[in-house]
Amino acid sequence: MSRRTDDVVMLLNVILSGIRRRWNFFKVYYLHCRADKIAYLRFLGTRIGQGCSIYTAPHNFGTEPWLVEIANGVTVGQGVLFITHDGTSRLFRDSVPGASPFGNRFGTILIHDNCFIGNNAILLPGIEIGPDSAVGAGSVVTRTVPPRTIVAGNPARPVRTLDEYIENYLRQMIPLEATDRDALRRELTMKLWGQER
Repeated sequence: MSRRTDDVVMLLNVILSGIRRRWNFFKVYYLHCRADKIAYLRFLGTRIGQGCSIYTAPHNFGTEPWLVEIANGVTVGQGVLFITHDGTSRLFRDSVPGASPFGNRFGTILIHDNCFIGNNAILLPGIEIGPDSAVGAGSVVTRTVPPRTIVAGNPARPVRTLDEYIENYLRQMIPLEATDRDALRRELTMKLWGQER
């Protein structure tokens, strides 16, 4: 075969591989799990408790979703990344005796009951989020978060206790009477903009 034919065959194999991968995802996510994100993550091995809201995409649970456990009543915001391994070993694993092609440093991520993980937070291997805790948007969690603690930043550090957060929340909260989204829009735009929008 000519070089050009080899290139075409290689390109076709890449395209077919992508189609097979997408078909397998479609088959499991839409047919088996009926487009239920939590059912799909459980199928992949993630342990998820009751009453959870998961807004991040399933692929954000990384290559080892079975190393992630989420307890009851947890909210995970959009774009949250779960990283359960140290990928840096790709730089040197070929020269280290006994190194696995998958790497050799892994860690679990455990989120306890009643936690909130803000949008685009990054959770690194070997951490726990204590019960009744929150992680601020965009934070990078490198170590365990104690119970009833609010953390934020890169790296995430405690900024206040849950009790302090509640106290501050009560001072800043907007009393609302709305019972549906339309009423909420009218009420908030009047209170915050001074006019209905």
